[in-house]
Amino acid sequence: MRARTLAISFLLTWWMGIFSPPLIKHWGGDPSGIYSVYSHVCHQREDRSFHILGTKMGVCSRCTGIYTGMLLFVIASSRLPIPLSGTTALLFLSPLAGGKFLEKITGYSSNWERFITGLFPGILLGMGLLYGLRDLKGEK
Repeated sequence: MRARTLAISFLLTWWMGIFSPPLIKHWGGDPSGIYSVYSHVCHQREDRSFHILGTKMGVCSRCTGIYTGMLLFVIASSRLPIPLSGTTALLFLSPLAGGKFLEKITGYSSNWERFITGLFPGILLGMGLLYGLRDLKGEK
């Protein structure tokens, strides 16, 4: 299996799981097992999470942005190859740093701001995941 296919399969499964707790609860199930899995990677604060059907998603809004960015990069990577370098890392981490700085100064941060500032580090993590898998598999 190619590295890109492997990465998309994993990330798409992980990403869909983020949206599953509200649906599971809506259909009369208990989403606590899903929350437990995602609790290892996210604080899952109620006030910092998006809600669907009145129920919080599996991770907070920033983590949702991170995993969305990872997935979008890996999907788009065949058409949008971006070299992974120190400059690239600084560029993609700067929106997160800027958002945190503004939050400290103003005391304000919304879930959408957290989502958007999470997208860029997610793209960077997607690069690391995809390029790392390619190296492991000996692909270009």
